[in-house]
Amino acid sequence: MKDKELFKQILGLSHPWEVSKVDLDIANEEVEIEIIYKSKKGFCPECEVEYDIYDHREKRRWRHLDTCQMKTYIVCKVPRIKCKEHGVKTIKVPWAEKSSRTTLLFERFAIELLLASKNQSKTAQLLRISFDMLHHIMSKAVERGLSRRTEEDIKYIGIDEKSMKRGHTYVSVLSDSERRRVIDVSEGRTTSSASSLINKGLTEKQKEGLKAVSMDMWKAFIKAVQKELPNASIVHDKFHIMKYLNDGVDKTRREEARKLQKSNDKTLVKSKYLFLKNPENMTDKQLSRFRKIQELNLITSQAWAAKENFKEFFRSETINDAKFFFAEWYQDIKERSLNKMIKVAKMLIAHSDGLLNYIRYQIDNSVAEWLNGKIQEIKTVGRGFRKFENFRIAILFFLGKLDLFPQESQ
Repeated sequence: MKDKELFKQILGLSHPWEVSKVDLDIANEEVEIEIIYKSKKGFCPECEVEYDIYDHREKRRWRHLDTCQMKTYIVCKVPRIKCKEHGVKTIKVPWAEKSSRTTLLFERFAIELLLASKNQSKTAQLLRISFDMLHHIMSKAVERGLSRRTEEDIKYIGIDEKSMKRGHTYVSVLSDSERRRVIDVSEGRTTSSASSLINKGLTEKQKEGLKAVSMDMWKAFIKAVQKELPNASIVHDKFHIMKYLNDGVDKTRREEARKLQKSNDKTLVKSKYLFLKNPENMTDKQLSRFRKIQELNLITSQAWAAKENFKEFFRSETINDAKFFFAEWYQDIKERSLNKMIKVAKMLIAHSDGLLNYIRYQIDNSVAEWLNGKIQEIKTVGRGFRKFENFRIAILFFLGKLDLFPQESQ
């Protein structure tokens, strides 16, 4: 009798729910708590109208928090009512949500542990549950969190891509630049997948209120934004632009290195990262070699200097200042015949509106890049994801800033 009363208090049960039996299985290290419903009436879970008990479901089992390191389960034949409007329905239970295999308290603990560990496999081991059960808890938590999102005003968003697995398999990530969170994720990086992502992640009101979208120069993303967000400005941020310029420097280096090697000159051999690293991040040995190469005034060094000089563009105070700087910079690289950098410059000219919008809005993809790094951590810890939906759930669970936890009671 004391065991029944103890677990009734622990579970927070009240009439008509009663603990009828507590079984201890030492061999399997399990505690099973049987609960019965001691009333002839119950409420429809849809309309809350009271009806006579119609029948009872088959016995169900829910995993609960451990009792003295022993796995604990709640079992119950939950009553059903026959509602005039909704038909035969199982009544709500106070310890778990509908269709759940775990109790509310167990779910809350699993979510807290997962958020702390960031590791699904280890969390499942600690909780002594299957990976599938933990994933089910995560999926429910994300679904719950998405349904609880309010319609906040969003001014700036970012769209970026992230590889999911080898073989050029990508996902598109929509992020809230101000709240530093992932709004949603879609499979692929096509125009249709990006359009679907925008429509799934944003309400009509939010789309109308958007001012700017920070993004790469990927055509599919540009087309999707122009179609779905015609009133929002496209901003090509400095992080992606600097990537293109760095690529121009590296292509220049490779071309010049091949020419030098024909004369047995190995000056640029294994120098790739010297031109990609910031000098302040170099070791003394790297910095010494870099300075010696710079003294030779190679074409690669000139391309690197042009790339560094372009950083001044982002410090322009007005659109006219930016236009003037770009014209001067472009003229300089043409006079120096820096062909790889000229090719990058022509691409920037083709996207000049997005380039100049950086000066107008002063936003960039730094949040999207930061989130991309966090997504990579999720991917690394999870040892990759074979299914897109599993990848999406993990990203939203850890980076969506969602209200994941179940309510304390039904």
